[in-house]
Order: sequence, then structure tokens, then C-alpha cells
Amino acid sequence: MYNGIQKIENVIDYIETNILNELDCDLLASKMQLSVYEFRRIFSFIVGCPISEYIRKRKLTLAATELLTKENVDLHEICEKYGYSNLSAFTRAFREQHGISPSVCIQDNPSINLFTRPIFSVSISGRENVPLKLIKTDTFHIKGFSGISSITDSCCCEDVWNAFYESGADKNLCTDKLYVSYHNLGNNVKCCIGEKGAEGQGIPASSWACFTLNTVDDDIVNKTYSKIIYEWLPSANIKRNENMPTVEVYPFDMSEDGFEWEIRIPIE
Repeated sequence: MYNGIQKIENVIDYIETNILNELDCDLLASKMQLSVYEFRRIFSFIVGCPISEYIRKRKLTLAATELLTKENVDLHEICEKYGYSNLSAFTRAFREQHGISPSVCIQDNPSINLFTRPIFSVSISGRENVPLKLIKTDTFHIKGFSGISSITDSCCCEDVWNAFYESGADKNLCTDKLYVSYHNLGNNVKCCIGEKGAEGQGIPASSWACFTLNTVDDDIVNKTYSKIIYEWLPSANIKRNENMPTVEVYPFDMSEDGFEWEIRIPIE
């Protein structure tokens, strides 16, 4: 995990240095040698909030301190500087975080809600016995439903999962297992949900490290991804294949509590 902490610290440093520029999630993920999907999950676990929320709150914190400390501030310039297209959108976001409007911040010298950058420490945890299964698969396809999860989503690919069921795409499948793949698209993630078929999203032949879970709680899943990448795979001297998508495999019927599902990490 120490290696992961070093990498996330470097990413935080990069964000802070480039906070006024458009930040590319794909670039941030590459700095941690992760897919965008894994990066968004692991960042949420380590930092405690999604990447988009962290960037937004840091910008609004810096905007507020600038309004408090500088004289003759132009609100329109501050609005544009911190990435808002108009003053009304900036005011709404500012009020949501600080409980006051930007103009009040200028006039009354009030308290603000300071959202600080994280400070990391290393802790040593006990040894674990982790079930690991290694498999090989030939090229296959995932036929069903696909959608895009943007960096602004509070939970990676949750909207795609919701759309999968709301569209009725699940009713068109004839399978006892759902296959899900996550593909990098710059700042976004393409999520494909469906069954194995002769057509659809292609998954090249690969070897996989497989880990089983019995919960879909986001905090636990995000923590598991972090442990897989920074603890469990390095302990087995296994390297992730960064050019392949992550795949998850679920039972088609997920109505019962504690059902088992599988994370498959492509390996070299």
C-alpha cells in the first residue's frame, strides 16, 4: 500500500499545481498506473470522496480564500478563473459549500468551510489469507447494454447500471451470469453489461487474477480494489495488464443478500 500512497500523493500534488487547468482523469490514472475505472474507485477509498468532488471543493476553497484576502476582487474574474461558465452557477456551488454567497464573502469577512488537501500516513496491517484464482480465457464478447460514466458521477458507473435495468435490457438476456467490462475513454469510462455472445464488446484473450466478494457496498469494493492493486497482486509478484479492461462477473439474479461475484484483473 505504501507504493500506492506515494502515487496518490504525487497525483494530489499534480492536482494542486494544475487546479486552474482542465484536469484529465486519464492522465491522473496513468500517474498511478491504473485504469480510469480503478483510479476513480481507489481515489474515493484513499481520499474519502470522488475525484470530481475533491477538485470542485478544492477550487471553491481557493476561490473563497481569494475573495477574503484580496482587495478589489472582480467576481466575474474569480468565477471564470475557477472554471464556472457563469456567475449564477458559481454562486450556487459556492453557497452549497460555504453556506454564503460570494458577495457576502467579500463584504462581511465571514467564516468559510475550508476543504483541505489530504495528508497521508502509513500504517502496517496484519497479514491476510486472500483467496486468489488465476484463469485464462479466449477472446469473448459481452452482448447487452453499454453506457458512459463521466468523471462528474458521484459513483463510477452507477448511472449505467441504473439505465441497464430501467431500459429493460436485462429482460433481453438469457444467462445465469452477467459480465461487465470497464474501458478507458479519456476522462470517462465505458461500461458494458450483458452476457457472453458472438457479438458485442470484444474482450481479448487474457490471463486474469480473480477475487470473490459477497457485498456491493461501495466503500468495501473501493477498498478491495485498492488492496488488490497495491497489496495482493504485488505480494504474488503479479503485474496488471494496463492495456486490458477490468471485468466483473455477477450472478444474473442478485436479489438475495450476500451473493457472490468476482473481480477479474487482467494480468501479464
